[in-house]
Amino acid sequence: MRKVSSNSWMSLASKDDELERLYGEDDSDFSSDVYTLAESSTDQLLSSWKVFTALKDDSLQGRRLENAAWRLHAMQKLGKSVTQEAASRVTGGKYARNLAPIAEQVEDDHFSVRAKSALSLADVGKGIDDNEDDTLVNTPRPSLMPDSYSAEKLMKVFLKNKLSNDTIQEVLQVLHDHSFSADDLPTTAEDLRWENAGRPACAIFTHSLERNGANNFCLYIARILKTSQPLTIFSPKAGPMKDDFEKLGLEVTIVDTTSPTFLDDLSKALLARHVGILLANTIMRCDIILMAVELKMPSVWVIHESWPQDQLDHYAKEVFMCKDIDSTIIRKAFASAGTIVFPSDMQRRQYDGMFKPEAGLTIYNGIPLQHLDHFKQTQDRSQVRSSLGYTDQDFLVLHLGTVCSRKGQMYSATACAQLIHEDKCTNLKQLIVGARYIRDHEIKYIDQIFKVAAQNDVSCERWEERKGATPQITVMDIQAEVMRFYMAADVVVVPSLNEVLPLVICEAMAFEKPVVCSRIDAIPEALDDGVEGFLVPPADPKAIRASILKLYNDPSLRKQMGVAGRQRVLRQFSYSAMGQSYRDLLDKVDLQPKSAMSFGLKGRTVLVDMDNTIVDWDGEFIRRYAQLAKKDPTEVEKSVRSRASFEIEENFSKEEAALVLEAVASPGLYESLEPLPGAVEALQAMVQEGVDVKLVTAPHPTCAGTCALEKYLSVERLLGKDFTERLIITRDKTTVQGDLLIDDKPKITGSKPQSWKHVVFSQSYNQHVTGSRLPSWSNWRETLPLALSL
Repeated sequence: MRKVSSNSWMSLASKDDELERLYGEDDSDFSSDVYTLAESSTDQLLSSWKVFTALKDDSLQGRRLENAAWRLHAMQKLGKSVTQEAASRVTGGKYARNLAPIAEQVEDDHFSVRAKSALSLADVGKGIDDNEDDTLVNTPRPSLMPDSYSAEKLMKVFLKNKLSNDTIQEVLQVLHDHSFSADDLPTTAEDLRWENAGRPACAIFTHSLERNGANNFCLYIARILKTSQPLTIFSPKAGPMKDDFEKLGLEVTIVDTTSPTFLDDLSKALLARHVGILLANTIMRCDIILMAVELKMPSVWVIHESWPQDQLDHYAKEVFMCKDIDSTIIRKAFASAGTIVFPSDMQRRQYDGMFKPEAGLTIYNGIPLQHLDHFKQTQDRSQVRSSLGYTDQDFLVLHLGTVCSRKGQMYSATACAQLIHEDKCTNLKQLIVGARYIRDHEIKYIDQIFKVAAQNDVSCERWEERKGATPQITVMDIQAEVMRFYMAADVVVVPSLNEVLPLVICEAMAFEKPVVCSRIDAIPEALDDGVEGFLVPPADPKAIRASILKLYNDPSLRKQMGVAGRQRVLRQFSYSAMGQSYRDLLDKVDLQPKSAMSFGLKGRTVLVDMDNTIVDWDGEFIRRYAQLAKKDPTEVEKSVRSRASFEIEENFSKEEAALVLEAVASPGLYESLEPLPGAVEALQAMVQEGVDVKLVTAPHPTCAGTCALEKYLSVERLLGKDFTERLIITRDKTTVQGDLLIDDKPKITGSKPQSWKHVVFSQSYNQHVTGSRLPSWSNWRETLPLALSL
C-alpha cells in the first residue's frame, strides 16, 4: 500500500482541532469509527446504512455513518479535499458525479442518495492500493442511472425498506411501462392496497395486555411489520402494554369475547378498519381462529405453549384459568387453522395429528439487538448493579419471568439458598423478577419461596419493601424494562417445568450471560449443554446448584459461555430474518382457508377396536386382579392406569405374571366390560350419519374361544343386536379394509399393507406415538375428519 496523503479518506482518523470545534465530539472515538468504516466493504457500509435509515434510532452504527457524512461535509466547508472514493464510501457507493457538496447529499436525520453511481459495480468495493492513481480515482465514470430528483427519491424509499434487487427491478419495469400513469394512482397507501388487492390490514389478537413473553412477541412483530403492513391490535382486556402499542402509533381495541353479540360486533370493527388478515397469538386465542373460519378470513395462529395433547383441559382450565375454552374448542381450531406458526420444531411435533401438515411451520423468535446493544454500550455495569443494591463483589443469579410454579422459581431459590448456606458462597445473591399478586396460586407460590429461604437461614425480601442492606434473595414485581437486570447478572437461570422456547434465554445470551436451563421442550434447540450454558433436569435443585457452583468458581468459563451464547443468537435468532419470514407469510396466506371439516366421514369405513377403546378393559381387570392378589384396588389402579407397556403382563414382575393372566382369562371379564364415556353415543351417531362402522377386535390368546363369545355378547348388550353384524374378530387387523382404524395399541402389524390410517386412542402406554390421536370420544367430530385430510 502506498502512503495515504493528508487529504485522503484515512486522514479523517487524525485529530483535527477545527472539526472538533465545529462539532464538539471526541476525535479519538470517531477515529476508531472511521477507521472501521474505511476498512469495510461498500456492501457492509450500505447494509449498515440501510439499518440506520430503517430504524431511525440512536444506534452506534447509525451514529458512525451519520458522523462520517457530516465530517466529510465539514472538510469541504474548510476547503479540504475529499476524494471521490471517500465520498463513495460514506454514501454507500453512490455520489454525485459533479462532486456536489456532501451537505446536499445528506438530510438532517439520515442520508439520501442524490445520484446513483459514479463508479462501476466492480470498482465500488475497492480500496486505495499501490497501483491506483489518484487521477483515476477522481475521474468520473458513466452513471448507472441518470442523476434526477425522481431517481433520488425512489432509491431512498428502496433502501429504507430494504427491498431486494428483484423487487426494485419489478418496480422499475412498472414505472417504465408505456401505459403507466401517475394519474391512475390513489393518494394513500391504504387505498392502493385495497384497490389493487395488495396487503390488507392485519389485526393482531393478544390474549391479554399484561407484560409477558407472549405479548412481548406481539410488540416485536408489530414493530417490525408496521412500516410495511397496516396493523391494528385487539385484546379481550386492557393492561400496561396498551401504551406500548399505542406508542408505535397503533390503535388498540378492547373487545368483550364473552358478549352474546361478540362475533357481530367484531365483524363490524374489522370491516371498519379494513382488516383482511387475522393473527392470533397463543392457544388461548383459538376462538379467533374459529371466528376466522366463520368469517372466511385468512388467519395466522402463533402457538407459544407446550401443552400435552392429553392435558389440554388441565392447562386451559387449571393452569391458565380460561373459562371459555376447552380441549374440544382447541382441537377444532387446530383442525380448522390454515396457517400455524411454532417457535420450535419440537413444539410443532408435539401437536402432530391435530393439524394439517402443510398448515404448520417453524419460525424461531428473533431478538431485536439494536436497542439491547445500545443499552450495553451506553450503560455502566457497576452503576446498574449499584442502583439495584449490588456491589462489584456480589455474584448475582437472575431468575426472570412470571413467578409461578410453571417457571420453577422455588427450585432456583432452593439451589441459591443452599449455595449460600451450605457451600459458603457468601457473596452470592439471587434476584427473582416477575412477581404479581393476582391469582391465589401465584401468591401462595411466592410465600413458598420465602419459606425456602427461611429454612436455609437466608434473608429474603420483596424489592418493594426492602429495608437496609440488600437481602440474599430478592423478589421483585413484574417490570416493564428488563435490560438492566441482564446487565447486572452474572448467571441467568431458567429452570422451567413447562416452557417452549422462552425469550429470556436468547436475551440473556445476547447479553453474553451463561444460562442454566431445564432440559425440556424446545430449550435444547437454543443451547448446547456445556457450550452456551448448562442443561439440567426439570425440578432438580441439586443440578441447578451444581451448575451455578461451576460458574461461580470459574470466571473464564462464564466469559467463554457468554461469548458462545452471543454467537448463537446472531446465528440462529436473527430479528431481521424473523421479520422477513412474517412479512412473507402474511403475503402468502391462503385468502380462503379451508377447514378440515370439509373432509366428511359420510360413506367412509371407520374400523374401531374394542378393549380400552370402546370399553374400559383396565377397569374390570383392576377389580379382578386386586381381588385375586388381595391388593388394595387403589394401588392396583394407580399402576395399571399409568403403565408403560401395552401388554398387561409386561408391567408386572415374573412372580405376578401368572396371577395377571389368570385375571385376564377369568370367566365373564369381556362380557362385563363397561363403555368408555361417550363411546356408545359416538358410534351410534356415526352410523346414523352414514359412516360404515366396523368393530375390529382381537381375542386374547389365553382364552381365545370364550373371549370371542363374550365380546359378541358385550356388543349386543351395549350397542344392540344390529351392531353384532358389524363385529369382526381377528388376530390380523391388516386384513380388514377401511379408511381409519381407531385403536389403543401403539403399533399394529400384520400380513398385509395397511389400507387404513391408524388413529391412536389415548392411553398411558401409547403417549410416545406420533400422528393422529383421539384423546376421548368427545373429540371424534374434529379428530377423525382431520385424520382423513392428513
